[in-house]
Amino acid sequence: MAWFSSRKRPMHLGRYPMEKIRRVDKPTTLITDDIQRVPKRAGFFVRCAHGDVGPKAGEEIKRFITKTPLNRAFGHVHWQQIAVHRGDPVKEKAPLPDDPKEVAKHIKSLCHFLDADIVGICEMPKWAWYSHQRDGTSIETDHKYAIVILIDQGFDTMEASSGDDWVSGTQSYRAYLKGSTVACVVADYIRRLGYPAQAHSNADGDVLQIPLMVLAGVGELSRIGELVLNPFLGPRYKTAIVTTDLPLAVDKPIDFGLQDFCSKCKKCARECPAQAIPYGDKVLYNGYEIWKPDVGKCVKYRVTNPKGSACGRCMKMCPFNKEGLMVHRWALWAAIHLPFTRRLLIWLDDALKYGKQNPLKKWWLDLEIVNGRVVEPKGTNARDLYLDRKLPDGNENIAVYPVSTLPGPDDEQAVPLDRKQGLADCRAAEQELVQIQSIGGN
Repeated sequence: MAWFSSRKRPMHLGRYPMEKIRRVDKPTTLITDDIQRVPKRAGFFVRCAHGDVGPKAGEEIKRFITKTPLNRAFGHVHWQQIAVHRGDPVKEKAPLPDDPKEVAKHIKSLCHFLDADIVGICEMPKWAWYSHQRDGTSIETDHKYAIVILIDQGFDTMEASSGDDWVSGTQSYRAYLKGSTVACVVADYIRRLGYPAQAHSNADGDVLQIPLMVLAGVGELSRIGELVLNPFLGPRYKTAIVTTDLPLAVDKPIDFGLQDFCSKCKKCARECPAQAIPYGDKVLYNGYEIWKPDVGKCVKYRVTNPKGSACGRCMKMCPFNKEGLMVHRWALWAAIHLPFTRRLLIWLDDALKYGKQNPLKKWWLDLEIVNGRVVEPKGTNARDLYLDRKLPDGNENIAVYPVSTLPGPDDEQAVPLDRKQGLADCRAAEQELVQIQSIGGN
């Protein structure tokens, strides 16, 4: 839904008034200079494929993307686009404006023309590149800028879903495909202007997308952990990235009060089926501050979910996941500008039963592919709100796996998770952040 008339709104600003959100010089979460690059082998979906997360996850990851016929249809197109992620630029540079601000406006306008919802630009830090490909090949860091593209997963479908039923994966793959298409066209266009560019999508990418979202000013890091929350879309989006050397003006990070809001709101943690989202404080992980989720529990549930495809229940449950009606716009304004209203808004979100399924919006068929045949699933997740769930006091049930314990680029054999040690490492990560804050590191 449009927030206001767009007739006098420049194309590069897009449909959401991100220019009204406060910009800051530094992200609202601590990022130190002590960040290590990690190989793709350390990613938890890749770890499932190697057997690190157990035999069940190791088997189920083989059909994770193709678990339903609609997921398979999206994936069939999406993976074909890997071939055009890269390419050589033409030899002669096009006659572009000398002002990087004008070039940035042009590229953002193009992204919005291609139906991107929100776009941000940042400089590309070296530590945001993966260190090695899945085959162990070293990844070179050679682009200066990152264009971050956000695609809404769709409020109506998410309202009908439990967040972890048979359409939850499909919502992701739809947004991934759309984002990949935008990124591939933009990267190809930049190469035709005479500048190197590479698209990075869910199907194949060489960069860590989460820190780029924060640096490009499209959101703040949330309690959900490895998820950046946008003030207008909430957590309900997927991203694609274009890295390039085309000179571009960059955006500053934003501050809309989310760190305080998330410190008070624990709805995503309460509603998480895997209980993988921390109830307690942030930790220091690989040199940055984060509400670090128990990625082992999260990924295992998403991959092995017996009554659905993947999981996005945390996104559905977030109080920022709203359709954009006027009443929600005023609530958003209050959450940003009136900190004393945040606890009331959090309480109202539950009191008004936001997060319940809306059966009027259900349009998809509950279908599963088993042994190559499309069948009716044996069950479907249909969850109500867990308003009476007893909440732990802190992060005592959250395991953290430090970079030093992650698999290396050449580890072909299984590197099983040590959950007992991970629980202890979470305590250590909490204390490390406290120590840095005590000496003024934040």
